[in-house]
Amino acid sequence: MAVLTFAVSSSFVCLNVLNRYLVLGLFRDLAKDYEGLRPAYFAVRDALGGIVVTADEVPGLLLVWVAFLGAYLAMRREGHIAFDLFVNSLAPRPRLVLAVLRTLLIGGFLLLLLWQSIRIIMVSGGTEIETATIAQGWFMLILPISAVLLLVAVVVRFLETSTASTAEK
Repeated sequence: MAVLTFAVSSSFVCLNVLNRYLVLGLFRDLAKDYEGLRPAYFAVRDALGGIVVTADEVPGLLLVWVAFLGAYLAMRREGHIAFDLFVNSLAPRPRLVLAVLRTLLIGGFLLLLLWQSIRIIMVSGGTEIETATIAQGWFMLILPISAVLLLVAVVVRFLETSTASTAEK
């Protein structure tokens, strides 16, 4: 999904550059000098003009998808920054207590994120973005998806930690 998001975002940026420099720059100057090129210039300008308007907004919104999917991958692989020197120095029992507390706090936050993101999608998800006829809900959809994915990753990590902790006893 991240690769698809990156590909779509990159294609919008390329279209924007193509339109800005080749069509609105070079091709426009040629159309000024050569009257026979004007119909082709207007056709290309009008065709790309509608697409390119979204080129600045959509990649920014797709970046949110990439960021949240990256957060899930980091959570799954324990790639987030962790200050675990103190926790690792504890005996297995207190370490398990802190793991339960960590899981409850992160899980509670992710449940709150899930609940609030569903609410906001229901309220304003149908509103279209300013530059295209794409509903905001499509971009907001990553919030509940990532909340569920992150919650699963947190629970799996807790189960792995608790299993390792009980094996150390």
